[in-house]
Amino acid sequence: MTGDGSDGWQAGGGAAARRVGGGAAGHRVDGAAIARRIDQVAVLVAAGVPPPRAWTLVGGLPDGDDPAWQDVRTVLAVAERTGAPVADALRVLAAAMRRTAASDRAVRVALAGPRTSARVVLTLPVFGLALASAWGAGAVEVLVTGPVGWCCTVSAGLLVLVGRRWSAGLVRRATPDGRVAGVLLDAWAVAVSGGGSWAAAATTVREVLAEQGGGALAPASASASAPAPAPAPAPSPAEAATERRLREVLSLSRRAGVPAAGLLRAAAEDVRDDAAAAALAEAERLGVRLVLPLGVCVLPAFVLVAVVPVVVGVLSSTVGGPG
Repeated sequence: MTGDGSDGWQAGGGAAARRVGGGAAGHRVDGAAIARRIDQVAVLVAAGVPPPRAWTLVGGLPDGDDPAWQDVRTVLAVAERTGAPVADALRVLAAAMRRTAASDRAVRVALAGPRTSARVVLTLPVFGLALASAWGAGAVEVLVTGPVGWCCTVSAGLLVLVGRRWSAGLVRRATPDGRVAGVLLDAWAVAVSGGGSWAAAATTVREVLAEQGGGALAPASASASAPAPAPAPAPSPAEAATERRLREVLSLSRRAGVPAAGLLRAAAEDVRDDAAAAALAEAERLGVRLVLPLGVCVLPAFVLVAVVPVVVGVLSSTVGGPG
């Protein structure tokens, strides 16, 4: 199953989709749902159903900018160009999606507490304003009628805005982006399963990643005869680690004289395990990091609207009363 198993997979879901940066329009699809659909297509293709027909029967291959589907299209494009068995590639992708979805769910559960805490903490200045009003001493009048109160109100508002954006940025960086860790290794495993040389595999993977507009480029050192990759932005730490793992696996395969596909798939699973552990650790650290916006922005805003007006009001009444 080479050409028939992979040719035309795009016809079932539209033309080859290009990445459309950022995912701003992005409705993120559940990874487990993606895995179920890919498994269904794999079974249909293995039973002899042409890939275009198989994708049509399960609802088509989405052409949006969801990160998980982008990774699926990357691996399938490599399978199409190299003639690798598409059913095997689909099964591997489904397993990777399930692993990624389980990891993402665990991280989101770990983030639920810090995310809720951040929202509650950001309401402290509002509570402080109500508290100042209950205390009396002309606190509300101080805030709305004098330059001191105006400065306190504006400063508190700015501090809350900064604290909100700061907290949201911390939470966003700790939230999974939906990508499949180790997809470069999966793409290489599919490429070398097609029966071509490593040089051809390197060229195919590099071209597909360049066309998709993201991901780490295949390292030029993977094959002595592979053409040098086009200049690209520096890879992220995770992509750099995946490239190092790719070089190590290819070097081991060359020295041992064994097929690289199995080693590459095992390495991809290791990368996914490492990514899941790192994401959980980041979620655990978030609870501590959220203390910074609290201490730097939210608490000073609370003092500005709850304490300073009361003090100014009391002093004003004390100084002005006996006179």
